[in-house]
Amino acid sequence: MLKHAMDVKVNVQPIFSNVVHTAVWEGPCRVGRPEILSPEYESRAGKEEFKNWKKTVVEGICAEANVLEPLYIEYDETFYVSDEKLHELAPNPSEVDLFLITYRVPGIERLGIPVSMINCGPTPVDLVAFYRDIGLDAYMAHDYEEFNDIIRRLQVKKALANTKLLVLTADEQFPVSVNSSNPDIYGLNLKYGIRSTRHSIREVFDYMDSTTSEEKFAAEAKALSDKAEASTISDRLICHDLDYMNAVKSMMEKFGCNAFTTACKELCASRLPMRNKCTPCLTHSLLRNDRIPTACEEDLNAWMAVAVLMYLTKKAPFMGNPSLVKAHKRPIEDLGMTRLVAGPAEGFDEEVLEVRHAVPPTKLLGYDKPEMPFELGHFTYEGFGTKVQVNMADTDDKTVTIARFDRHGEKMIAAKGEIVGCAYRDIECSPAVYYHIDGGAREFRHALADGGYGHHLVVVYGDYRDELKKLAKIVGFEMEIFN
Repeated sequence: MLKHAMDVKVNVQPIFSNVVHTAVWEGPCRVGRPEILSPEYESRAGKEEFKNWKKTVVEGICAEANVLEPLYIEYDETFYVSDEKLHELAPNPSEVDLFLITYRVPGIERLGIPVSMINCGPTPVDLVAFYRDIGLDAYMAHDYEEFNDIIRRLQVKKALANTKLLVLTADEQFPVSVNSSNPDIYGLNLKYGIRSTRHSIREVFDYMDSTTSEEKFAAEAKALSDKAEASTISDRLICHDLDYMNAVKSMMEKFGCNAFTTACKELCASRLPMRNKCTPCLTHSLLRNDRIPTACEEDLNAWMAVAVLMYLTKKAPFMGNPSLVKAHKRPIEDLGMTRLVAGPAEGFDEEVLEVRHAVPPTKLLGYDKPEMPFELGHFTYEGFGTKVQVNMADTDDKTVTIARFDRHGEKMIAAKGEIVGCAYRDIECSPAVYYHIDGGAREFRHALADGGYGHHLVVVYGDYRDELKKLAKIVGFEMEIFN
């Protein structure tokens, strides 16, 4: 079974700290009646507060967190916590992702575990500033709503660190169809914890040779075909693409992977897809439906954007090639499409961005939402190569976020778009989705080239620009918002 990186939870260790003074006195930082300044009262009151706080914590923290048993700790006015007591806070440090403290715990920074506080007073401003300056990750929240937003972003960071990518490659430094692809896959491990394993594009066909696809996948192919609103490809040929996907999943399971990309032009040149009557397109669509981040053409920049957007939004992203469509270009006659399913037949009044590939998933609206209606088509003139066709304009809210990472995996660009049309083509990459881009489609393409990003864009429904800016600070990449 594949272990989905999205299933990870942030292990939060709540710690309630209580200063119990050794005697009764008043001074510049301490006032009160003698009976409430006694060590006995301070200890008893603190433990009562801890009970109430413990209940609040368990109820207030979101489902993306695994709340460990809250701990209570006391120290006196010497503000010293022994090594033994600190060790009790995290006897297995690798099992704690985040401390949630109520007040200062002297020396806690020595454990190297990120620290957070939920507090409207001055203390978190002081402590978080201190921790960050000495190199410790620390987060301040004013309430549980803000804290849970931090948890969700930390979950994306942890999901990336729990991702292992299967790369089926032609052993080039970068794929010939994506010169801008990140050539330093090990750098992604150093920066984000993402692991990978590289294998020849030919190896997957050895796995396919061990099965008889038309028998093994007949029922699955029929179920997929029956669910489609229309289909121009036979169930027999769908079986071949399901066989390829099954072989990919077998390799992923063998090598402990939960993400996938493969070279495409090199794969085509090997003639193995022609011999086996398959293409990788359906694999990308169905794996993304299954919460597995994938990218076409061994494009690591696009793959990073798919993973980040999938983990952040809990939606399946679309990806494709970006082209500029000038005003009044007709999708059917001028752009080589076969069928316009949304948008003006005479073309658009403005320049728009076309994103076209044969890999849309159907869980575009969210993994907790119904699938979008789809058709099945074929990629080749001969008729093989199953592709999913989704009318992405068939939604009430047509706002999207369009993004890509740069060649070094250090910077992400994101733009806001609005779907203004969609068209299908009988063969090759399709659907083509047309977008109005805030700031201009022409200018956005210039930004992709000038900023070292490259082509292949990743699209997800909704405007997530603000969330991405906040996420970038936690995960550790730069964020460029195009407008």
